[in-house]
Amino acid sequence: MPGVASFEQIVNATTHGFNMDYDLASGLTAFGFLSRGNPYINKLSIGLDTPLIPPLPGKIDGPKTRGLGAHGRFEGDVSMTRQDAAIGDNVNFQPELFAELLEIIAQVGNDSTVTGPKSIVNEESLSLFKLKRFQESQASNVEVFHPLAQCYGETGFTLNFFANGTDGTLSVPTLTSIFRDQRFPANWHRRSSPGNLDIIGTSAISVFLANPVPPGSNAPNGTYIPDAGSNDCSSLYTNLAQDNIPAILLNTTGILKNNVDFLLNVIHNLFPECPPAVPQGAANV
Repeated sequence: MPGVASFEQIVNATTHGFNMDYDLASGLTAFGFLSRGNPYINKLSIGLDTPLIPPLPGKIDGPKTRGLGAHGRFEGDVSMTRQDAAIGDNVNFQPELFAELLEIIAQVGNDSTVTGPKSIVNEESLSLFKLKRFQESQASNVEVFHPLAQCYGETGFTLNFFANGTDGTLSVPTLTSIFRDQRFPANWHRRSSPGNLDIIGTSAISVFLANPVPPGSNAPNGTYIPDAGSNDCSSLYTNLAQDNIPAILLNTTGILKNNVDFLLNVIHNLFPECPPAVPQGAANV
C-alpha cells in the first residue's frame, strides 16, 4: 500500500533502517498518527491525504486526515529541502534549495580522503544554511511558521541518522542519494548504536547556537515574533503533545479512545520526567 502505513510498519522501518531507538521511533510515529493520521484504523499517509485513509469517525478532525505532508502540526516552514506552504511546493524535493545547501557545504564542509575536500556535512554548514533559509522565508513569506520541533530537529536528525555508520560522517554523495533520490546509497550502513532523542537534541542545539533563530511565527504585518519562553518541563513535549494534537481526541470512546490513550502514552515515554501533557490543539487545521 504505497505511501500508507500502520504504526507498527513505520516503527519497524525506522528502527531497522536507521537503528533508531525504539522510544524515539515510536514516539515520533505516535505524534504523526495523532496529528495527521487515523488512529482508529491504524493508518497514516506519509504524504498528503489519500482515499485509502478515511477521516476519523464523525469527521471530528475535519473531512480528511491530510497526512504528514500537510502544512502545520507536523510540518512547518523553513525546511531544508521543501518550500514554505504559502509560497510554493512544501511536499516535493526542491533542487534549488538543495543546491544552496551544497554551495555552503563546499565553502565550510569538512574534508574527506574518500569524497574529496569540503565534501562532509558538518554543524557549521547546516547552521549557515538554516539561517539563510530563515532569511529567505522571512523576506518572501508573510505567513512564515517556524515551529520548535522542526526548527533545528531536522538538522540533528540528518547529522545523526543519515551519516554512514562505517565512519560516522555524512558525505555530499550520501546526502544527495537520501535527500534527492530518496534511497540509501551503495555501501551505506546504519549507525552502529541506537540513536535516541538526546543525540538529536545535542546536535540541534549546537547548530542553533552557532546562528540562533528562535522558533516563532510572523504577525499579520510580517514582523517575526519569537515564541514566548516557557517554564514547562519540556518545551518540545509541550509543542508536540499539547499544542499540535487536537483536543477533540480526548472526547472519543471505544477503540478510538483506547488507541488515542495508547499513542499519547507512547509520546510521554520520550519525556518520562514530565507530567503527561493534555492535548489542546484546534481541530481541522
